[in-house]
Amino acid sequence: MKNISLEKAFWITHPDQKPGGTIDKEWPPFHSREVHIIPNDETLCVRKKFTLDESPISAHVCATALGIFDITVNGSRVGTVENGETVYDELKPGWTNYSKRVLSFTYDVTSLLRKGENTLAITVSTGWWNGRISRCLYGFKKNAAIAAASITLSSGREIKINTDSSWEALLGGCVRYADIYNGEYYDATFSDITSADEGFNIKNAEIFDGFTGVISPAEAPFIRVRKELERSPYSAVVYRGSIDNGSDYGEINIIKSAVGKDCERLSLKKGDSLVLDFMQNLVGRPSISVKAARGTKLEFFCAEFLNDSGLRSRGNDGPKGSAYIENYRSAMSRVVYVAAGDDDFERYYPKFSFYGFRYLELVCDGDVEIEYVKAEVIGSENREISTFECSNEEINRLYSNVLWGQRGNYLSIPTDCPQRDERLGWTGDTQVFCGAAAYNADVNGFFRKWLLDIRDSQTADGSIFDVIPASTWGRYDNASWSDAIIIVPLKIYQFFGDREMLKEHYPSLVKFMERLALYPLGERPNDYADWLAYEETSKGYISFATYANDLDLMSRIAATLSENEGDNYDLDAKKYRALFEDAKKKFNEKYVENGDLTERTQCTYLLALRFGLVDGELRENCIRALERKIIDNGYKLSTGFVGTGMLCQTLSEVGLDSLAYSLLMQSENPSWLYSLRQGATTVWERWNSYTLENGFGDVGMNSFNHYAYGAVFEWVFESVVGIARDPNVPAFKHFFIAPRPDMRSDSEIPEGQSRMTFARATYDSASGLIRCAWDMGDTGLTVKASVPEGTCATVKLPLACVKDRITVNAVETAYEKLDSCAVFELSAGDYVIKL
Repeated sequence: MKNISLEKAFWITHPDQKPGGTIDKEWPPFHSREVHIIPNDETLCVRKKFTLDESPISAHVCATALGIFDITVNGSRVGTVENGETVYDELKPGWTNYSKRVLSFTYDVTSLLRKGENTLAITVSTGWWNGRISRCLYGFKKNAAIAAASITLSSGREIKINTDSSWEALLGGCVRYADIYNGEYYDATFSDITSADEGFNIKNAEIFDGFTGVISPAEAPFIRVRKELERSPYSAVVYRGSIDNGSDYGEINIIKSAVGKDCERLSLKKGDSLVLDFMQNLVGRPSISVKAARGTKLEFFCAEFLNDSGLRSRGNDGPKGSAYIENYRSAMSRVVYVAAGDDDFERYYPKFSFYGFRYLELVCDGDVEIEYVKAEVIGSENREISTFECSNEEINRLYSNVLWGQRGNYLSIPTDCPQRDERLGWTGDTQVFCGAAAYNADVNGFFRKWLLDIRDSQTADGSIFDVIPASTWGRYDNASWSDAIIIVPLKIYQFFGDREMLKEHYPSLVKFMERLALYPLGERPNDYADWLAYEETSKGYISFATYANDLDLMSRIAATLSENEGDNYDLDAKKYRALFEDAKKKFNEKYVENGDLTERTQCTYLLALRFGLVDGELRENCIRALERKIIDNGYKLSTGFVGTGMLCQTLSEVGLDSLAYSLLMQSENPSWLYSLRQGATTVWERWNSYTLENGFGDVGMNSFNHYAYGAVFEWVFESVVGIARDPNVPAFKHFFIAPRPDMRSDSEIPEGQSRMTFARATYDSASGLIRCAWDMGDTGLTVKASVPEGTCATVKLPLACVKDRITVNAVETAYEKLDSCAVFELSAGDYVIKL
């Protein structure tokens, strides 16, 4: 793609546009059907009309905006041709720290230009710049755009076009309102603002000087529609009003219903409501094709659940069978479409917002004929690189839930949730899940961008905010949250081997550690403790333990970057190692008494073991204590975001694989399968966000798409299946084939569970495709593995599974006995290993 400079271009806006930005108190805490989007004339468009006296042979445009933007040339949307098909980058320019940086996009527009009159137009909505989600972080400012075009004509002459005050600026058009939280209002009765002249307040653009950051070229992955994931509704229910069922709200009065392909292809009368179920909680937008009289308004309500009874005591906010919307809090999350009435089907999808939903409820104020309603899935285009299957079908469904949670929440940044009035880059969620994410998809580029967001958001004194890009939510330096600045780059380096990323990021790590050193041990900020845990762990304990872990990780990172003994990285590695050993000593002085920890929660034992803070007999005592606490709790966890993220990994590290299996397959509250059995199709914020017994949980914080607890799949890939990275050799150049089969005895299997008998997975690593599968058959354990060219693997298999010998491709193989495992090496190739 041709490099287009924006150096001679100006930021421009409309002289009459009102500065954007709203504050929370302007919105009710929870939205309802009585609150509606109010259309306005604030959508910005800047455009340039120009004449080409020759045919263009090459043309490129580079642009960006403060606010979500879209580009058209001669009325056609601008995209990128890939494999003969035009694909579009959505929700440009994505979210960065706008006080420091915005991303630009460059496109080849040769095929869209023509000899004669042409129009280049950029439409801009509020987006992350001055929409509700920004909470005025960047001030009360206008939307603006900047662009440059380079056109080469058939004669070889080159034409340059840059945004300046000669461009036209307009307000309004069909997009009457657009906001990330509230959605989009599109009125097709208005003229196309990118091309029409009548009915608009057209003025010369105003130069905008409210952006002081830098413009950087956007790099993959881009935010796009994931066509392979598109969903059609599974069922359609048409209702009118409600009927009494003895509850507070009653239940919907069903007129007709349909199931299966094209179930939504029907006609609605004025006042009808239509409920569509896509059978999957997802993130994206509805795409519709409808026919209606001019001015007919269709309003879509997004929902993750339907009201289950009409009972307020169960958290319902409307009649049974209607969309449950209260957990979106103040985010209206609406799609409003006003029909042009052209006597033909009208196709539309919103371009300036995104939505989290499983259900759509449509209300219309006139008769409507529907051709289709689809759910287009949108997210950062992270190539998915793994497969997983095991003998337990519920665990297979859990894997699907984890994938869908990642698809929805990895949109420009790793968000906590995609639907309510939040959608922020919470660092605590990010650091616990990034390992699972790296098994699921190629997230190297995604996190390279996000780590730049961290550096842009870091304060001059080294502090790190709880959400990245920085927001008005949260505080600074919180334990287990701000540590993402260290945890994420190290883990991404281990998976993908991007040493330059690690080196580029290192100075920010040093600044952060200098900042943390100012806090007394154990007194570092900690507003969240073990977030949402069922058992409370003291904030001071977590602060102490996580700081010690930061020192350990910093020593490892510095050692990784060191090229020679005595260089600055080597000196740092030794310094941080010494500081870790000192912190470890002080940890034992403060939190150990009579051979046990002074604080005795599942989380405290996990942190001490995972972070290497206890040794020898004390370590064994902590292992046994953790084991007892889980068993005495009915084989259930009691941890929150911090502890759960490391729970099963730690159990396997200390030889408690059987206990980890019992936790994975637990189906009582709290557990992964508990949520699944309550209807989850993604991972939830709370294990009991909804229960069949009691209904909906606390509406103040109840997301049904919250990926953090999906971190367990890092352990599933590494320990259940046995595709494990070598932390000392990045990018899987060397790795471990180390499956830990379910070897629970009958007495160890909790009631209602059964033993896992096989597991298999593929992982397209940075060094090639890895396969591993094991099957515990009647004749013993069989492992099938593929080691890609240019790599090697160390095989580690439980000695308990070895009967008398091990064969590899039918040839007996020697092995070493180490840590209760049979260990041997494999070079590249495909193998069948029998024990």
